[in-house]
Amino acid sequence: MRTIRTSGLGFLVLVGSAVVTVGGLGAVGCGEASLVTAPMSDATVIDPPPPPPADAGADTSDPTVVPRLAKVKVEHYDYALDIAAKVANAQSKLRLRVESPGRCVSLPFRAETLENVAFDDVPAVEVVRDAATSTLVACRAGSKAFAAGTVTQLSARVTFAPNPPIADLQIGLSTKKDIAGGAFTYLLSWVGQCDRFGPCDSNPGVFATYHFAVTHPGGVRVLCPGTITPEITGSKTECDFAFPGGPTYSTFGVMAGERWLQMPLGASGNVNLSLFDLDGANLASSLDPVRVRGMLAFLVSKLGPYPYGTELRFAVGPTVWAGFEHPGNILLAETLRGQAAEHVAFHEMAHQWAGDQTTLAATKDFVWKEAMAEYLAFVYESTLDPARAAATARTWKDASLFLDHHPVPMIEVPVEDFYGSAYGPGPLVLFRQLEARYSREAVMGALATVLGKPRTLSLDELRAALEAKTGASLAGYFEAFLVGDGKPAWPTVRITKNTLAADPVTLALTAKKKGRGLKFVVRLEGAAAGQRLDVAFDTGLDGTGPATLTARPGFVTTRVTVDPDSQALVFEEGTRGAFAPEARVRPWLAPPRL
Repeated sequence: MRTIRTSGLGFLVLVGSAVVTVGGLGAVGCGEASLVTAPMSDATVIDPPPPPPADAGADTSDPTVVPRLAKVKVEHYDYALDIAAKVANAQSKLRLRVESPGRCVSLPFRAETLENVAFDDVPAVEVVRDAATSTLVACRAGSKAFAAGTVTQLSARVTFAPNPPIADLQIGLSTKKDIAGGAFTYLLSWVGQCDRFGPCDSNPGVFATYHFAVTHPGGVRVLCPGTITPEITGSKTECDFAFPGGPTYSTFGVMAGERWLQMPLGASGNVNLSLFDLDGANLASSLDPVRVRGMLAFLVSKLGPYPYGTELRFAVGPTVWAGFEHPGNILLAETLRGQAAEHVAFHEMAHQWAGDQTTLAATKDFVWKEAMAEYLAFVYESTLDPARAAATARTWKDASLFLDHHPVPMIEVPVEDFYGSAYGPGPLVLFRQLEARYSREAVMGALATVLGKPRTLSLDELRAALEAKTGASLAGYFEAFLVGDGKPAWPTVRITKNTLAADPVTLALTAKKKGRGLKFVVRLEGAAAGQRLDVAFDTGLDGTGPATLTARPGFVTTRVTVDPDSQALVFEEGTRGAFAPEARVRPWLAPPRL
């Protein structure tokens, strides 16, 4: 997702009945209804499931031999959605690969109702839906367990609420009128939310493949991840996603529009880019095809081949977020304009690598995903116009002043409450402050080592990659800036101006534990042209550098700017900062409709 009212999220719109088909399960523990799925460090394209062995099972007559719950992995989702229907229901089929034997499986599940649960079309027994733990447990009929190494298909019919369960973020399935007056329907999972549509491994670090079949009124255009095949009748669209690296939070996403206007944006290498615009939004006037293709070429040059085939589609819609990064489909808010629209597009393009192909190991790793997308957009913008890149960095600082949480909360906080805290401090702490101290080459080199292949990535693994390229030990630095409870307090500088030209100016840094790794300047200016002095502050990586400096500018200081280049999370004491506006800055959200 991006950030200038951006990133990275999407919207939902319900209108109908859905059929879900999934194959392959992540893992199931034993003794209670819980899914135990080990994150996949690599992913491979999954062929259509082979038929299960005729007698794939293990004797469970001795309960001490085989656990009740099998350990399984979700390999594939097959989801059919009817957006013309009045009821939100689905037929869910999950392809599960058994990793250790058992007669029952357990999966996260939060849909409203459940019926017709079966394994390989044979009705399941001992079906229990535990609302308290949001799990579904179902068992195989008979005495035989699922044998390790075999494949089975779990199917169930479910219904779910037509209104988004997290209303402010449009998570779920919803329908909304777009700026052109048409209906925009959106099915969105987001982080850990796919079990709202049926049984699902909602672990953010688990990959699968997908098939979507969407029934819709004639004239409606449907976009979903993968290869899109509309039927000749114009009332059904199918999408097959068989690429490595498809997390449920972004790949489990379908959007449909009545009034999109499709236009080409050209090709970069073997990738064709296109825009699905709306009358009244006119994002075509904001997205320069040359620069958009240039961003794609930049990402490929730094991170490796585009992960999702030969199509990259940008769609416009009435979203809460500024954008969302579905693999191969980028959703942009219809209210974006000018460079803000282009920045969000760049941010979401970066997410194809940083967030989709390489994804979160756990929910609290959210900060690296957004920070990477912002930083990669910033680096590319610096090749177009340094002033434009500087404005992006200033936006990070502005947003950093309005946080309710640290980027990585210590206590358990719902992701919908803390995710916004990642967008400002994240790119500053993880990349901008480090490039100021070490080099951009070192930071980009570290990103190249962790991106470009299907994998999960933890914040600790990112830290190790940055340490390898910078030669620094960054554990204390990460801890100081990212981790904590409640509203963070960033370092400040107290400036005592002089009143006579011959007198000194004193600068005192109040840093506490967040004084690590700061390297920035304080700019002193006088009333006359050319009266300017930049005073360099360097706390050292461990924060033990000088906390007080004295400068003799030779003129009466009339203006002070702390960190004019937005290189560090530091502000002038007693102010909101040199650049921060009075209004709360939330660059990841869509601009309001005027």
